[in-house]
Amino acid sequence: MFPLKDTVMGASTFFASALPHDVCGSNGLPLTPNSIKILGRFQILKTITHPRLCQYVDITRGKHERLVVAAEHCEKSLEDLLRERKPVRSG
Repeated sequence: MFPLKDTVMGASTFFASALPHDVCGSNGLPLTPNSIKILGRFQILKTITHPRLCQYVDITRGKHERLVVAAEHCEKSLEDLLRERKPVRSG
């Protein structure tokens, strides 16, 4: 298979829902913020590679539960190519 062509880098910003202040779990310890949980789960997405898939590159956690995801993307989607009636093929 041929790798994807015409990919560019992009960044998306997300805000994880914040937990209420002064909330503890059943063990009495503070709960893990949602942004930390997302950050941990995202590491699995970074390992997925295939010549026909755009790749997630990295994720960064900022202040106030803010997450910035860097990923490859194609400027034209499959829907765009079908609308133009161009054949979808590699190379």
